[in-house]
Amino acid sequence: MKPETILAAKVIGANAVHFLDFEDGYLIPDLNLRRDIVREIRRHRPDILVTCDPQTLFALYGLNHPDHRACGQAVLDAVFPAADNIAYFPELLAEGHQPHMPKEVWCSLTNQPNTAVDVTETWDTKMKAILEHTTQVQDAETLIERFKSRRTED
Repeated sequence: MKPETILAAKVIGANAVHFLDFEDGYLIPDLNLRRDIVREIRRHRPDILVTCDPQTLFALYGLNHPDHRACGQAVLDAVFPAADNIAYFPELLAEGHQPHMPKEVWCSLTNQPNTAVDVTETWDTKMKAILEHTTQVQDAETLIERFKSRRTED
């Protein structure tokens, strides 16, 4: 999946892609994952961090992927209380990663949305990037139609 992720990142103009190298389909929100996420938060020092809502068991498309839920849980647990607290993962301080707290955390795939972002201008780019994930997309036309059915009108 790494090559297709890199291709998708190029489509959207991302400057870099970082992988934590956990096996797809087997993610667990444990302390190892939390530490790795805290490391990345401290290294990159984001103002806004986007993750999946770990509470979303059922999404618009059916049962939510366990990796999405596990990732969301691990990210939220990394943000608080660990990312900005020197008492958590002191080994990261030894690596030179100083505490950092993002100003905002956004949860996607939530059943309780409180923010909407108009992506009309980037819709075609988004579709091209998603279609680069060839191992995840069995039927491109059906996927595009499914996404179109979710679009909202102003």
